[in-house]
Amino acid sequence: MLLEIRDVTVEFSSMQDKITALSHISFSIDRGEIVGVVGESGSGKSVTALTILGLLDKNAKVASGQILYQGENVLTFDKKRRQALRGKQIGMVFQEPMTALHPTMRVGNQLAEVISRHRRIPKKAAYQLAVASLDEVHIRNPELVARKYPFELSGGMRQRVVIALAMAAPPDLLIADEPTTALDVTIQHEILKLMKELSEKRGTSIMLITHDLGVVAQLCRRIVVMYAGEVVETGETAHVLNSPSHPYTRALIGALPDRADPAEPLQAIPGEVPNLRARPQGCIFASRCSSVIPLCHQEPPVLEPVGEGQAKSHKAACWVR
Repeated sequence: MLLEIRDVTVEFSSMQDKITALSHISFSIDRGEIVGVVGESGSGKSVTALTILGLLDKNAKVASGQILYQGENVLTFDKKRRQALRGKQIGMVFQEPMTALHPTMRVGNQLAEVISRHRRIPKKAAYQLAVASLDEVHIRNPELVARKYPFELSGGMRQRVVIALAMAAPPDLLIADEPTTALDVTIQHEILKLMKELSEKRGTSIMLITHDLGVVAQLCRRIVVMYAGEVVETGETAHVLNSPSHPYTRALIGALPDRADPAEPLQAIPGEVPNLRARPQGCIFASRCSSVIPLCHQEPPVLEPVGEGQAKSHKAACWVR
């Protein structure tokens, strides 16, 4: 097991009150595995990534739980050890590449700086490796691109540079937060193909954060479905998407455009995400669920297996599954 998140709760405090952004979430990522984390905006996907990396804002704290990386609880690491973990062992690809790249530094120099820092090699050798890493992510004329500034590149090329930057160490785990959102369909396919290729070549595990179930079906072996800061369903991707057990997962699948009747409007999940300042007593999804029963408003369901045998890895937190 490379990464295991155990019963983690994260709280954000303000002068007025406290918000529970993550509530007792648990899931794991094996070595060489690609896991998709899906859910609506505000479901806690990015907060989970920032918690793993130790990049939460100062007004946030991990109230409970453990994050085990190669068997060690990273939440107990001091600042220096946490910084050593980032980049070298856990890489990050952000949604908007321009925010991840220094606008006044040439691409090759940025890559060389990261490589030199993590691999402890001379700058000249690091620059040569930087050019090679651009070639590895299928950028044409890598020597020329290395001399360019980020604003001189297209969105797809910038995202390839960010992936090369994240893989420079190279890390054992890559966290990719909506890496294809701002790209057109053709470039999106190329970026996903590239990430899968790098994972297979280097044995890098990937935690892919996305709202696109089609991307997860294409790339991920397992899926984690989050809603309002909780894990509501998880399991093998094919099993969960073909036989969803939680009403929220079924609603997400039902809202996919390719499942819609051309003569009918797209399906939408009714209602709104509950106010996290005052979490409901029972199931977090109860107010929007079409299968709700009285128990749903009284007791929060536990994430439990929904099948037997090989399907035991398929778990859902629902009273009526």
